[in-house]
Amino acid sequence: MAGRVGHMFGDNRRWHGLVAAFAILLSLLLGSLHAFAQTPDAAAARARLDGIRLELTQIETGLAAPTATDAELQRQRSRLQPSLDQLRLILDEQAPRVEQAKLRLDQLGAKPDANAPPESAEIAREREARTKAFVDADETMKIARAALLQAEQLQTNIGDRRRDLFAKALFAAGPSILSPDVWGSAVTALPEDLRASGYIFGGWLSGFGDAFSGARGLLVALAFIGAVLLYVIRARYMPRFKERFGRTQDAGSLHCLYIALAHIVAGAAPPALASWLIYAALNTAGLLPLRVQPVVAAAVAGLAIFAFVQALADALFAPNQPQRRLISVMDSTARSVVWIASSLALVMSVSKVLEAWLQAIAAGLAVSIIVRGILVIIFALTLIAGLYQIRDDKEVEDEACLGPYVPVDGASLGPVRMFGWVVGIVIILAALSGYVVFASFLSQQTLWIGIVASLFMLAYQFIDLGVPHALTGDGRLALTLKAGIGFRSGTLQKIAVVGAGILKLILIVITILLALAPWGLESTDFLTSLRAAFFGFQVGGVTISLSSIIIAGLLFALGLTATRSVQGWLDSKFLPTTQLDTGLRNSITTAAGYLGYIAAVALSVSALGLSLERLTLVASALSVGIGFGLQSVVSNFVSGLILLWERPIRVGDQVVVGDVEGIVKRINVRSTEIATFDRSTVIVPNSNLVSGVVRNRVRSDRTGRVLIAISVPRALDASAVRSMLADAASAHGDVLQKPPPAVMFKKIGTTTMDFELICIVAEVDIAGRVNSDLNFSIHKRLTEMEPPAATAELLVKGLDGVEQSLGDIAAAVGREIKARKPARTPAATRKARPAAEEPQGEEEIAEPPAPAPAPEPSKDDSKE
Repeated sequence: MAGRVGHMFGDNRRWHGLVAAFAILLSLLLGSLHAFAQTPDAAAARARLDGIRLELTQIETGLAAPTATDAELQRQRSRLQPSLDQLRLILDEQAPRVEQAKLRLDQLGAKPDANAPPESAEIAREREARTKAFVDADETMKIARAALLQAEQLQTNIGDRRRDLFAKALFAAGPSILSPDVWGSAVTALPEDLRASGYIFGGWLSGFGDAFSGARGLLVALAFIGAVLLYVIRARYMPRFKERFGRTQDAGSLHCLYIALAHIVAGAAPPALASWLIYAALNTAGLLPLRVQPVVAAAVAGLAIFAFVQALADALFAPNQPQRRLISVMDSTARSVVWIASSLALVMSVSKVLEAWLQAIAAGLAVSIIVRGILVIIFALTLIAGLYQIRDDKEVEDEACLGPYVPVDGASLGPVRMFGWVVGIVIILAALSGYVVFASFLSQQTLWIGIVASLFMLAYQFIDLGVPHALTGDGRLALTLKAGIGFRSGTLQKIAVVGAGILKLILIVITILLALAPWGLESTDFLTSLRAAFFGFQVGGVTISLSSIIIAGLLFALGLTATRSVQGWLDSKFLPTTQLDTGLRNSITTAAGYLGYIAAVALSVSALGLSLERLTLVASALSVGIGFGLQSVVSNFVSGLILLWERPIRVGDQVVVGDVEGIVKRINVRSTEIATFDRSTVIVPNSNLVSGVVRNRVRSDRTGRVLIAISVPRALDASAVRSMLADAASAHGDVLQKPPPAVMFKKIGTTTMDFELICIVAEVDIAGRVNSDLNFSIHKRLTEMEPPAATAELLVKGLDGVEQSLGDIAAAVGREIKARKPARTPAATRKARPAAEEPQGEEEIAEPPAPAPAPEPSKDDSKE
């Protein structure tokens, strides 16, 4: 038995050993597979890096030559651009690999020190493999960064050297056209140049006779006939086109833009197409020798440019047709601008043809200087003469003031005229002082900037008017977006505004690039700078990039949207199903908003690549700002948190803050909104609610107290008044009976008695209405209880002395009359006294009785 048990234990040991060995083998196999999977990637990346570094070394060696031309620099730049793209791609690929390798290495923990027990062989091998993978990936990443820095430096060096060469060639001083030596050399070399011209162009023209005898002649003849027909069509139908659109009554800006675009196409397309037909026919027939071809190409391009500039100026300024004019100027100014543009384009076309002719015959330096100098002076004089026509005219200004408002262009075009005068004078001075190359370049740039500015104004107006019309009008696109996709008019209006703004920004960038292109700034330079700004550049150890800023902004916007959605769900869906009061619901919703805002900020900060250590400086700066200017903001924020946590004031409470009483509607981050009973909103800072005195009428419960104080006459029965008040309160349905209404006998006055009725209602919101109802009821009951009022007796006080004096006077007069009666009988008196002197009403002169004393009136405080 014991042997059998031992045998079984031995089998178990063998089984466990096999399992352990299989596990070790499996881990080694997985590690080898992982290493095998990583090694080719690392080797391939290293091989690509070695090839790129070799290419960069060769480019750097080619740039070391101090005599490198602009063409050589351009060729080296073309070689450098693919290396830059490859390096950026390698960095994008290696960044996640380095992060993964670092994470796998960190999972094993720190390596034990010398005093700790050694780790097992499997862990040691795994640590070594993971360390090697991390080191290889990190080394590849560092080499790629160094190579990218080298490539960017080479690119910057190439751009700087090209600009230096351009500046040296542009501002190179030569002999002046006023120098007698130059004219002497030109006169000496002129016969030889004329012979060379006759030899080259005469032989070319003589070859036309042989060419017209075959199929080539037929092709050239057809091309010339087609060109003539195009010119005839343009000359015949262009006036009709102008007259047709000149009679139109639709003065809408967008319609004018359509007319301007059609005018440009109708005016520029036929000459350009005719010139191209002739050039293509001659080139196909083999009638363009190498020396003649640049001259013919310059003539063809000159005709196309002249037609395009004339059509563009005519479309924008529309002489004699103010109803379709896109730029608000007077008609005389419009004619002058069109003349200036056409004349400058003609002079520039002629100068290009002559320069190509001088280059074809290899003319002497003196002849080239004189011809180019004279041409640029003619260009400048044409510009100055045209600007002189757009001068301030006193008669025009006075005439414009007499009738309706007409814009006068003297003041509005002042800066443009001044700039043109300065450019013209600089061109003339540069040509006379020997800087013919600079003068020629400045004249070309003047015409080029004018063309670019005109195209910019036309495209800007198309964007400004066309995009809103297409998205917000009644067009097919707007109706499709509304009916098919479901966009609202307000949403389409916002999209139109944003889209127009983006298109305008793109147009401005393109215009700047086109204006600066002749000065040596190429689009590749701008795109390189834009790419560096978009994908990041190092500032103080922190990578700042437009892409990370955009991503951070999008994450923050998504976080805010999610937070608002959760708040809306809590406020309208979930919390109403609970038994929580309104204030606690508001606290929960606001706390959820705070958490969402914090999470959104954390996501955006992480997308920017900022860590807490890097935010230390920002935090210190914020602390200084808080100490000086943000104390009230932080105080209100913390007070808002206290209000939400302790809840001394809740949403829906009726509070009294100072002289303001109302209902709390919302507790925000900085302030609390209180709706008063006159339907106004009072914004109270949260710090005032926490540190000030606030009266909360519904802090413990929502019951309200109604207090009515009345004064009744003392003639009423106090018990009857108490019963009346109690009955009036008990009869109201909103007055609580527990506790029952209470009547308080407050005061006994001289003529009145004061009572107070105190009753409780279930909701504080109805206390005002119950108070009004009880006042109506009590007034009615008091009217029934009071007896009818007696007729008021008018007593005049303060005349006792006057009344006594009048009584004394009347008594004295009576005594005097009685004393005179015995001296004469009444009959004799009547006989002796004439009828006229007979006193009338003798009985009224008798002594009046003494007045009875007036009764003492009862003292009435109320009537006093």
